[in-house]
Amino acid sequence: MRRSVRGRVVLVTGASRGIGRRIAERLAKQGAILALTARSADDLNKLAADLKARGAEAEAFPGDLTNPDDRERIVSGVVARFGRLDVLMNCAGVCSFGEFATSSEEIARKVLEVNFFAPVEMIRLAAPHLTRSFETARDGWRPAIVNVASICGRWGIPSMSEHCASKHAFVSMTEALRAEFVRFGIDVLLVLPGLVRSDDLQKHLLRNDGKIHLNFAGAQPSDEVADAVVRSLLTNRAEKAVGFASWWVWFGKRMFPRGVRFFMQRKVWKYARREQGS
Repeated sequence: MRRSVRGRVVLVTGASRGIGRRIAERLAKQGAILALTARSADDLNKLAADLKARGAEAEAFPGDLTNPDDRERIVSGVVARFGRLDVLMNCAGVCSFGEFATSSEEIARKVLEVNFFAPVEMIRLAAPHLTRSFETARDGWRPAIVNVASICGRWGIPSMSEHCASKHAFVSMTEALRAEFVRFGIDVLLVLPGLVRSDDLQKHLLRNDGKIHLNFAGAQPSDEVADAVVRSLLTNRAEKAVGFASWWVWFGKRMFPRGVRFFMQRKVWKYARREQGS
């Protein structure tokens, strides 16, 4: 199946920066009608103005997705403005890089709230409108939910326990909803990037004191991930691991789980030995 988004209303979360922003730019080139949301109203309005200057139809709906009132206002505002909703792109997220032993309940709840509960409740609000999109289509159109999770949702990574927990939950919810939403005509797609070189990545981490080596400089460019997300939507790809490292973990878990487990444990021990020798 090949899906066109020309003239379709796409709600992109986390659109003010990073992957979400680049996805919005690519969807604009495909002729989508863009509803953009993020917490930063200034950045969001600048993006909407920039896309409009390029000839796209775009509107900013700033808000905090962890706030139930904001979620309701955003979704109802999109439908009121454009008359419908055809695609939900869940791109917003947060990350914490640090040891569980030195973390806190506050961090765990914050990560789960942003990475799991907020997108799940966005799906709950969007689902009736996506169902209506399918029921009123006259050209075989199928609405979609695209969940940008992480390869951490397939294998737990040391020093990222809260992040992995949130992404595992999000991945499992995605798989369950994919089966449930078939009867509504809604496709539920999953994209699994690795470490992404986003705008000021390290600046936006809740913590940055993990005990393994992460190559932030060599992380995946957000443009690469955005390309994969848009391709997944257009080609209706159910699940896509983006980049060699993500694909290696994705494939390795299926074929060589003991080898992947050994590799992860080895990274922790190597860091511990370096600390002891310093």
